[in-house]
Amino acid sequence: MPKQEVLFAELLPQEESPVSGQNTTGKPGGKAGIRRRKKANRKVEDYYALLAVNQDAEVADIKRGYLQKLRQYPPENYPAEFEQIRKAYDTLRDAAQRKEYDIVRQYGESIEDLLDEAVGRRGITAQSVKLLQRAVKIDPLHTKARLALAYAHIYRDEVAAFERQFVELMSQAGPNKWLTIMGGKITQLLQVGRITAAFDELQKVTARQPDAIKKLWPVYINVYGEAGEVELLLAEVETAIKAIETPEPANAELYVAWIQVVIAFDESGKKTDRVLSATKKWLKNFTNTADSADISKIFSKEYEKCREASEYQSAKIFIDLAIMADQKNSDLQQYALEIQTVVQIMREFDRILDDKRLFPGVIIEALRWVSEEFHVLEEELEEMTYWLPPEFHEEISDMDEDYAAGIILLKKRYPVIYRHYQQRWEAMFKEKTAGLNREERRSLRL
Repeated sequence: MPKQEVLFAELLPQEESPVSGQNTTGKPGGKAGIRRRKKANRKVEDYYALLAVNQDAEVADIKRGYLQKLRQYPPENYPAEFEQIRKAYDTLRDAAQRKEYDIVRQYGESIEDLLDEAVGRRGITAQSVKLLQRAVKIDPLHTKARLALAYAHIYRDEVAAFERQFVELMSQAGPNKWLTIMGGKITQLLQVGRITAAFDELQKVTARQPDAIKKLWPVYINVYGEAGEVELLLAEVETAIKAIETPEPANAELYVAWIQVVIAFDESGKKTDRVLSATKKWLKNFTNTADSADISKIFSKEYEKCREASEYQSAKIFIDLAIMADQKNSDLQQYALEIQTVVQIMREFDRILDDKRLFPGVIIEALRWVSEEFHVLEEELEEMTYWLPPEFHEEISDMDEDYAAGIILLKKRYPVIYRHYQQRWEAMFKEKTAGLNREERRSLRL
């Protein structure tokens, strides 16, 4: 199942509240966590004055002011002054940076200051809400702040206030962002355990936009999964697939959703095989090069997302489909070879972690290299290093013969992992056998 993006999860309680009778600094007396808030009140240099322009100056005026100052303070003679002039220009010519600068200049703190302070509190308190309310009052169009405020409200069971924030978001964003905003709303409901409400909202989304699953399939997977309606979701997606009358490239997005939904709930892999077979059959409808290229781009994009998320099995599925659509693309062929290696490595690790004969030091090294390169198996590495006795970590570096024997065994049993890091293994073997005597060396051959 896809990981749910926890919106402002830092606002959730992370630690126990301070002991009664102590404030947050640990000093006796006073109510826990209650203190007068002090604004950041940053010192802000006046960039407008620095460039000799008005506060409502257009970008062209700002550029003219910058060039005039540049002639007055050439960088080769005035490096410090130039640095400040350049910083002022870069800030004021960029709309987003300029808006943030204007807010800090006017209010003495930025939206990020307020968000950081709200997030830094212990749990979502009334004060957290006030900070977030101040943020949206300063900048009503700040989506991140308004989403944070919405989440704070629903976390505190303030349903009406939660709804108001999303009404405001809808009015600001316009109809083209409706689906994205609804996905955020449903996700927040699910995060606070309002499963029925999330499911009902998703039904409304589907009724209004039947193909919403093409964009929101992770939300569908999480909501239907939590609601215990997996079979219903599978049936609904399959019905949508069967309803396609005339195959067209845009259908690829629905096939992506279908594949992802099935992968999420198919432990045996049988349903996934059936869906992939149906997808490949659908691909045969297209003989036009332009259509095939469009389809390949959709599958390639999903491959990239899966790879970035370290979901390598899924990434392999989508790169293979992309190649089927565009068989002459050499870049895709290279990506497929790379991902195939990763998948094979992962399969070997399924066996390595249960291999009692393989020296733990070798396993840890392999885990470390793979986790660093592919961002997988981090939990397994952490768990293995955690459960091994502390004295083992100190002694392991001197267990040269065990290391060498482990590398030989790894080469025999797990050839993909050995070949992928062959230079490292050979260097380690050479290092570990350097101090062995003739008899010990005789029993070790790499």
